[in-house]
Amino acid sequence: MRDLKPVLTSLLVGLAVAQLALPVRAEDKGGSDGPPTRADFNKLQNDVREQRQLIIQMLQTEQQRYDMLLHLLQGQGGGTPVAGVPGTPEPSDTPAPAEGADKSAKKGTGAASAAAEHRVGAIEGKVTVDGGGLTDVYVYVENVKGPMARHKSIEIRQEGRQFSPRVAVVQSGTSVVFPNFDAIYHNVFSNSPRNSFDLGSYQSGDKPRAVTLTGPGVVDVFCNIHQKMSAKILVVPSVLFTKVRADGTFLLENVPAGQRRLVAWSPETKPQQQKVAVNAGKTEVSFALQHEDPAAHPNKLGQAYGSYKD
Repeated sequence: MRDLKPVLTSLLVGLAVAQLALPVRAEDKGGSDGPPTRADFNKLQNDVREQRQLIIQMLQTEQQRYDMLLHLLQGQGGGTPVAGVPGTPEPSDTPAPAEGADKSAKKGTGAASAAAEHRVGAIEGKVTVDGGGLTDVYVYVENVKGPMARHKSIEIRQEGRQFSPRVAVVQSGTSVVFPNFDAIYHNVFSNSPRNSFDLGSYQSGDKPRAVTLTGPGVVDVFCNIHQKMSAKILVVPSVLFTKVRADGTFLLENVPAGQRRLVAWSPETKPQQQKVAVNAGKTEVSFALQHEDPAAHPNKLGQAYGSYKD
């Protein structure tokens, strides 16, 4: 806010100097050409006092008008600019939006986004496998991420020198417990890129060891002592997965609308994926999977297995 006190002081000083510098008129001196008398000074002081009071009144009035103008402009968020008034915005060639228009636009956009996010559809279809065999086939949405699973766990037993079950599908964040029920040592490990682990050697009666799987993808699980022990765990990014029925059909519900990557997977075939445009209602797809021969795997050090006797 502009302060007019310095202006007032400057004007008063200038007025006093000007008055003192003026020559005294003859009629004010009573027709005398001599030096100014006490009466002359008294009259000059009265004149200065009157002028001072007048200037103060004028400046106070201007200050009030100035303060009121600033108050109105600030209340309008810097509305219409006033030329020559400091602190007011410069004129703009871009018209300001109508009051409430910006909020309405944002509200409308937010509502549209929220509606789009809550639009869901279903995907149904059928999976075939060359040569048959639909025991462990799953379909899941790859490009929808959900929150990590919390306080969820499954158990894969080490029993009879095998893992049981040998196939599992879990959501990211799930813990897998590997109890050993054999009276011999096993060493559970995986060298899978996103979920590598080594639980060390332990036998029946020892405390079961566990691992939490966080990276989506296939986890190949082996025993470092027994080459024929193997299991596969598919880690999916969300709850959007389902097991294919015995007749090859499946149904995935509550899939967010949009372009989705759908993957069909089983432990004995090559995975396949399709891009699917999901809308309200149902979208139909089909997969044809091809068997894949299992490859030999090394131990946890990347070396060939040696002979082992219990």
